Amino acid sequence: MLRLFPLALCCLLLLNVTVLPAASQAKFDPDARSSVAASQKPAGSGLPFGKVIDAVPCVADHTQTYALYVPSTYTPTKMWPIIYVFDPEGRGRVSVDLYREVVEKYGFILAASNNSRNFQNESTANAARTLWDDTHVRFNLDPHRVYTMGFSGGARVATALAVRCEPCAIAGVIAHGAGYPFPPSTKEHFVYFAFIGSQDFNWPEIMALRHLKEDSSSAYRLKVFAGGHQWAPASIFNEALDWVQVKAMQSGTIPRDASFIERVFAYTEKEARDAHDNHDAITEFDAYRSLVSDFGGFKDVSELQTKLDAFKNSSEFKQGMKKQQNAIDQQRTLTQDISSDISRIADADSDSRLSLRNAIADGMNSLKRRADRAKTEDERLIFTRAFNEVWVQGMEAGQAELEQGRHFASAELYFQLMAAVTPEEPWPHLLLAETAVARGDKKQANKELREAVKRGLKNPDTLDEDVNLQSLRGDAEFQRLVAELKEKRDSQPAD
Repeated sequence: MLRLFPLALCCLLLLNVTVLPAASQAKFDPDARSSVAASQKPAGSGLPFGKVIDAVPCVADHTQTYALYVPSTYTPTKMWPIIYVFDPEGRGRVSVDLYREVVEKYGFILAASNNSRNFQNESTANAARTLWDDTHVRFNLDPHRVYTMGFSGGARVATALAVRCEPCAIAGVIAHGAGYPFPPSTKEHFVYFAFIGSQDFNWPEIMALRHLKEDSSSAYRLKVFAGGHQWAPASIFNEALDWVQVKAMQSGTIPRDASFIERVFAYTEKEARDAHDNHDAITEFDAYRSLVSDFGGFKDVSELQTKLDAFKNSSEFKQGMKKQQNAIDQQRTLTQDISSDISRIADADSDSRLSLRNAIADGMNSLKRRADRAKTEDERLIFTRAFNEVWVQGMEAGQAELEQGRHFASAELYFQLMAAVTPEEPWPHLLLAETAVARGDKKQANKELREAVKRGLKNPDTLDEDVNLQSLRGDAEFQRLVAELKEKRDSQPAD
């Protein structure tokens, strides 16, 4: 039976992803059919399989689109697992391009909204509803293997969807670069896999989330990779799908595959050994915990349980936890004054603004210098994460001023300040261009876009697909800039 997503419940759960009150429990019939669903059969509606599709228009609302990858082996005669994806900037193709080979191998459909964006809660709610409905109309989906995934603010949307919409029966969440938009419950029906970069400013949040998951004996897995605030590299994404498959076998949702289980068990054992050799007590603990909790019922894990219990009481583990907490505390101390100044600057008078601007710039430049001069990698990571935290805070404050308050001067203040402390970063100038467009200054918008290109923006699709630059598409200067970027891209040798 087709399971259509309830509009009322969707709006309730997603319009409030950043606040604590729980959504009301609207009445929901998972087997309900809309007029659209009644006239359709889940056969893919003529879409190509084994190929990335940039934008599939939703049947019920053609303004809603999603990037899609359907495995080449798809057939409507059996049910398929699906992952619904949310990007903070509505760039659905990014994740689909990145992970298409992995989902092809594992037989998952990947559907990524092009409309869900940070700071646009109403459009995010509608995007989730239409994405859900359209895929349930087109494809024969396994109701027990529906997953959500997201990056940054999109990770919070993916998690909120799993928590708030119990009738949706989300089987698991794969979060990249962020966690929950509200405190997690001690009793949740879904499994949770989190990726976090070692330089990601949200690293403390995910470490704290691990403690909460551990204390509640929840089904979770955490993977730290070398990198910043980003989607996890494709080379390690398979670990998330390996894990959700193991959990599905463990719960009886799908049949056991002994060779598959043995393969995942073997590389998890290796992860534990490598972590021990590298004196990484936290990763070693995570690996042993997975061996015990994720493979119970498949193997005799009694010896591993004994080893895990002993390791939890070892000096190595206690020192590792202390080191981790010290890193979290240091980051908080390093950022608290700068963060406070960023929060206050938009509402300050002109004299105070100048003083705060100088204090913010001095503080952030100091963090950069201290990261460059750090004597150890652990120290460098702490300073780097602290800098990244306040930089993203400034950028997001500017976005909030622009998109929620339409306070153009305040938005420009934030973007100009963040541009000044990161002369190699194009993003502030892209957002300054969006701000100029919003206030009707096309000349200044094109000037900012030129600066963004000068600072490293290379992808013409970034400009072509930016809905906030839509009014520039008929502008000759904008068209010339996009054409130049396309010419440079097309002249590059193929990989």
